[in-house]
Amino acid sequence: MIRLRMGALLSAAAILFAACGQTTTSGAPSVAPGSVAPESVAPESQAPAVKEGGTLVAAMPGDISRSDSALIDDSNSSWVMNNVMEGLVGLKPGTTGEVIPVLAESWTISDDALSYTFKLRQNVKFHDGTDFNADAVKVNYDRWLNIPQAYIDAEYTYYMDTVLGHGDKSNLESVTVNSPTEIVLKLRAPNSAFLLTQTLVPFAIASPKALEDGKANDPDFTKNTYAQGGPTAMTGTGPFKFKEWIVGDHITVDKNPDYWDTTNAAHLDSVVFRIILDSTATLNALQTEGEVDIAQTISPIDAASAAGDPNLQAIDRGSSCNLFQLSMNQTHKPFDNLKIREAVAYAVNKQALVDAFYGGEAGAVVADNWMPVGTISYKPLDLPKYDPDKAKALIAESGVTDLSFEFWYPDTSRPYAPDIKGEFEALLSDLEAVGFKPTPKTAPFRPDYLANSSGGKYPAWVLGWTCDWQGPDNFLNTAFFGYRDRSDKTFGPNEEFGYKNDAMWDAMDKALKTTDPAEADQLWQQAQDLIRADMPTVPLVSSKPPAAAKAYVKGFVPAGNLTELMQTVWLDK
Repeated sequence: MIRLRMGALLSAAAILFAACGQTTTSGAPSVAPGSVAPESVAPESQAPAVKEGGTLVAAMPGDISRSDSALIDDSNSSWVMNNVMEGLVGLKPGTTGEVIPVLAESWTISDDALSYTFKLRQNVKFHDGTDFNADAVKVNYDRWLNIPQAYIDAEYTYYMDTVLGHGDKSNLESVTVNSPTEIVLKLRAPNSAFLLTQTLVPFAIASPKALEDGKANDPDFTKNTYAQGGPTAMTGTGPFKFKEWIVGDHITVDKNPDYWDTTNAAHLDSVVFRIILDSTATLNALQTEGEVDIAQTISPIDAASAAGDPNLQAIDRGSSCNLFQLSMNQTHKPFDNLKIREAVAYAVNKQALVDAFYGGEAGAVVADNWMPVGTISYKPLDLPKYDPDKAKALIAESGVTDLSFEFWYPDTSRPYAPDIKGEFEALLSDLEAVGFKPTPKTAPFRPDYLANSSGGKYPAWVLGWTCDWQGPDNFLNTAFFGYRDRSDKTFGPNEEFGYKNDAMWDAMDKALKTTDPAEADQLWQQAQDLIRADMPTVPLVSSKPPAAAKAYVKGFVPAGNLTELMQTVWLDK
């Protein structure tokens, strides 16, 4: 969550404090997603001239979830859609918290920090040729606030739930069109992270016509072709256009010849995102001519092989912006018992995971918090360390005699878990060694695993978190709570974990609303102490997921949160 820069909470707060009542950024179109001079993954003293054209084949460790950016909840979908869809604001390439203008060329924040007025770019077209304007922006925000209940029930609206909420319980009170080039978003309460959240792919602006033609708002999801790879899917304003999605195999996007920012148009003709579930197969494909040009992630234990291959280049994403954890749901026994949750934490050998699956400390560190070291307001929490005898003692003290439960893992590795089956099996063995009786279970990552885990159907499971934005709220608030019912304070536990902590919720709510950085820091410190006392999940490791590419791939700008744009990439061959 850091790249030797200030964290997003502080960045967002600085924007909020400094900008109230004044223009935050200039209207010059020179600051766009691709406008920052790319840091090539293979910097050279005399960079060769950029070559236009060609197809880049990019390996991903899993498929996208849906072809509607508003309804995604995973890093694979974001990795693809960042190149097709654009929002009002975005992140400076290579960062996890530096907000830049995209479809909005400037914005102002009111003195009370409630109203965000965006001045929009002119002469921008969606991929279907229709006009981008304030009315189109309003259609999108209104849609997010009034998404069909069936989609909410199906767990398709993770970001809508956690960032905006729905209807009159949303943290967004109103969306007002002042003119074709000006729109105002008014919040019900100040939120220092709001601008940063709007850089997320789910808040990209889609063509209203494409949404309508693809039946994107049909309560019957089977009729929603927009979200299922239909002809109007992913119709945005970005440097690439959606071409096809062959489920389980690949997604293809083509260069947008009419991209509004001509200075920063894509160099490639197309990008094929190829789905390869196995990390060994990914490395083999990289080492085979004509197979794969770049891999989103490779196993940390393969990083040395990639670095030593003259035909390849290793890609370093800098510091960690993720967390891999053993999750528990407190509505399922035996995890309603605090001593049992603590016993699980003492039972698992985190350092063994780091050594066996991440190549040691160079690839990951043992987690001592629910957010990575370096996150703003981070504090060491002295989480339980591997101690099987302590785990057994806690089980005895708990009084729980039925130690059986289902323990789940997905069918595909994740950026924060390069060999998720192997890591699961190691954790399974640790739990069995102290007397737990887990029954191993697995499910396809898409669609079952994410929906079932987030819906609270699993007693225990492994999953992780690649930061959406750089701030403690993303790891603590977004992960465990959400904003669904914040306006009337009827908020209940997150279904995923069945975890309720009103004091922690209040501390985080106040931290987001305050305009005093010192007060915010104190409140985030308090929130960390409160979650430590409850041990709702077991943080395992924070990793630095390595990537690799062929030596001829130039211009790729890596980021710790995987917000990586292909428009700067070109092929030197």
